[in-house]
Amino acid sequence: MSLKDTGKNINVNGVAHSVFYDKDSGAVEVRTELVRNNRQRVIGGGDAVYNSNTGATEGFNQSRIEATISDNDNVVKVLGTGKKPGFLSKDTINLATDPVAKRVRESFSTTAKDTYFGSSKAAQYPADALYGKKNSQDHLVISQYRYKPPRAKDIWGPDKSSVSDLLTKGLARSSPLDEFLGLVRMPMPNAIQDSNNVAWGEDTVNALEAAALSAAGGGFSDDLLAGAIGAGVGLASGGDALESAQSGVALNLVRKALTDGSLKAGDLNNSILRPELQSRILSTLGIETSAEAILARKEGVVPNSNLELLFSGPTLRQFSFVYKMSPRSKPEASIVNQILRFFKQGMSARKQNAKGGEGKSGASYFLGTPNVFRLQYRTDENEAIKGLNRIKTCALTGTSVNYTPEGAFASYEKGQPVSVLLTLAFQELEPIYDSDYKYGGGDGERKDDTGEGYRWKLDKNNNDGYGTTEVGY
Repeated sequence: MSLKDTGKNINVNGVAHSVFYDKDSGAVEVRTELVRNNRQRVIGGGDAVYNSNTGATEGFNQSRIEATISDNDNVVKVLGTGKKPGFLSKDTINLATDPVAKRVRESFSTTAKDTYFGSSKAAQYPADALYGKKNSQDHLVISQYRYKPPRAKDIWGPDKSSVSDLLTKGLARSSPLDEFLGLVRMPMPNAIQDSNNVAWGEDTVNALEAAALSAAGGGFSDDLLAGAIGAGVGLASGGDALESAQSGVALNLVRKALTDGSLKAGDLNNSILRPELQSRILSTLGIETSAEAILARKEGVVPNSNLELLFSGPTLRQFSFVYKMSPRSKPEASIVNQILRFFKQGMSARKQNAKGGEGKSGASYFLGTPNVFRLQYRTDENEAIKGLNRIKTCALTGTSVNYTPEGAFASYEKGQPVSVLLTLAFQELEPIYDSDYKYGGGDGERKDDTGEGYRWKLDKNNNDGYGTTEVGY
């Protein structure tokens, strides 16, 4: 590893420190500046206070140093010339050239990233459970990540899609996972279920509306021209331009019906257009009544609404888990408390303070998105359970802790509750699509619990005669 001076400094504990970087490995080191004598010979300094591989030395805050580096555009640009350090994402490096993002970072500082469970970044309950080992037990793994907007780079990124691509191809979605913060391993929940739903809604179209759709189906040029003329007449006469434009379009549709050969002028009295025209004439006199109402009052009939149930969009799934945790020792009680904080702190909104105001007023102009979570059911060999559903990246929308699950408070020494009941409510960040059941790897693939990939590929093994061996999502 060959660390080289970037020529850029950052402020650590009120003192300037030099930043060193290895382009090949992505390692970053922060050192005290060199001290030279009158002859410019080095007589001291150069002590490392932070290394991206080993962390910060005693007396220095690792999270604060990494946040300071991330907020320094000049340093970030240098670190983007080779392999990026683990605490910087590709988007962070790209945003160093974004003027809006630069302005926000210059004026506001996000609170330091959350850290959990020490250097291992992992915890489990019960403390002595055997997870991920053969002949042990199935379990649930919940990983926590910092959030990044999954669609921002297609609209504002340096390699953003063109306007024509957005109009004709739609919007792509990338991973919402930025930086891995920690994970917990928990026993399998007692209640495991999923519910896939899509939204359908009633919709109607009567003959009048169908005729209008058919008339306008070939293009908008004539109708828009009629609307523009109607709007101009309305303005010239001091009337409402919008109402005049609507009347112009309506009259143009009637004209089309008369000129397409299927309807003659004398047929108006015998057609459904008669009550429609009557309705519009009455509306010019300030009498609001619909063609349907005229037909109902006169003939006791209404146009067939052609009621249909139409697809209106996907929905987002929700998952809820309940755990009763009863620590059996002081170390396990500490783990339980850390796990509770892992969820409660991770789901909290992140304050972005005006720089220089954290220790004074603590004023906050922006709130950052809370961290997000990945969940997966695992077998005793740490593989995905194929007979259970997969879960996409989730937001933790609710954490509830009952410190008296037995109906009365009971505690160990120093007030540690004997038992707590933890309830977690998750909601997926994006809907389930049919393509998710066909995902066999590639873009966005998730390799492990710390990578930024957000989708687990599905096993396409088809040797059982019943299709894929995985339930999927």
